[in-house]
Amino acid sequence: MLIKTPKRAAGLLAGSHDTLQPLLARAKRLEQLNHALRSQLPPPLNQHCQVANIRGDTLVLHADSSAWALKLRYSVPVMLAQLQKQPALQHLRGIDIKVRPASMAAAPPEKPRRAHMSEDTANLLDSMADGITHPKLQAALHRLARHGKHS
Repeated sequence: MLIKTPKRAAGLLAGSHDTLQPLLARAKRLEQLNHALRSQLPPPLNQHCQVANIRGDTLVLHADSSAWALKLRYSVPVMLAQLQKQPALQHLRGIDIKVRPASMAAAPPEKPRRAHMSEDTANLLDSMADGITHPKLQAALHRLARHGKHS
């Protein structure tokens, strides 16, 4: 019986010359463009955009929000002039900016906020409960006051 050993994905991609090699080369080029673009933009703008694609003579950028997209649009003439200085990008004639919010799954989940009650408030609820004749309401106010005395 022939035992197959696992192969590294990088080795498989590098050895493929038919369909994966051009895709890998394009992804590498887009990553290099992304690095070049971010090095030209001032912080924090450089953290809120990324190169998405090149379509013909147009560079497509994604921005985190419409506010960052607007700031990027103001920077297009300067960005285009800087990018055209690179020999591989002299053919660029435009930059298209699209809004693509960061993935919600990537954001850390928010911790639920716990309500806080001061001891003074707890004492006030206790004294109010003592003056109420309705037994269920009085018990509920006393339970609520206990939460403030334990936190």
